[in-house]
Amino acid sequence: MFYGYWAAAVTPFRHGRVDIASFERYIATLIEGGVQGLVVSGSTGEALALTREERAQLMKAATHQADTHIPVAAGIIAATTQEAVQQAQEAEKHRVTALLVVAPFYVKPSMEGLVAHFRAIHEATSLPIILYNNPTRTGMDIDFTLLERLTQLPRIVALKESSHHFARFSSWRTRLRKDFAFLAGDDDVAPAFLALGGQGVISVTANVAPKLCTAFYNAWVSADLETFARLRDRLAPLHKVLFVEPSPGPTKYALSTMGLIREEVRPPLLPLTDLGQMAVRRVLQDLRGE
Repeated sequence: MFYGYWAAAVTPFRHGRVDIASFERYIATLIEGGVQGLVVSGSTGEALALTREERAQLMKAATHQADTHIPVAAGIIAATTQEAVQQAQEAEKHRVTALLVVAPFYVKPSMEGLVAHFRAIHEATSLPIILYNNPTRTGMDIDFTLLERLTQLPRIVALKESSHHFARFSSWRTRLRKDFAFLAGDDDVAPAFLALGGQGVISVTANVAPKLCTAFYNAWVSADLETFARLRDRLAPLHKVLFVEPSPGPTKYALSTMGLIREEVRPPLLPLTDLGQMAVRRVLQDLRGE
């Protein structure tokens, strides 16, 4: 289940409200594009700007659209254990397949505090848990010592790795459970990540080019290295431009040019500048061969 390209879904807004109708149409295009999974109310989904009720709306819509086709993970982003447990329990009520749980941010707990945090979430739900390591945003690094302890919990099944030291996981793989999965958290390192033994990518780029991303992954799995290299180079400019300004602004703008959603974001994020829009349009035109 925890392999391939998962799209880290955006949250469409219309005049300040979550736009569920656009969200459903957009999710349908991702499923049609062949993504192997979805993440809703995560970082790319502006989770910290969402209310409890809005997160519930998104989870209901995503699981309804995905049905039995692909798994849906809910992002659990909280600074306290109490809030993380509450989010996880609410996500389970809405029939998501798994939880994507980031380390608590800002407070910088001890290792024992981190173990207790993840254990509390594990014991409060029955869902598989994907750990999310993003130290530049949380100030906490899930290193091997911590990961080894956490993987003793049977439903901690994967790690989304977004540190600058992603290559280290290649030396961890043989020291952990064989069924434990490693997923890249950044599109630009996906080729190297797969070559180092990773199982997949939780992707921003897959929102905009799901068919190309899944074709890229399938080329790797089938050892079609010529196609893999061609798609790697074709996707590279898109990976870069989707972070030309704070995410998910560029991704939302790209999706708006496709007629799927409005580009609206919630403060303190801002719509793309004219220069940012020009950069995104240029890459999309090149990608389409226009």
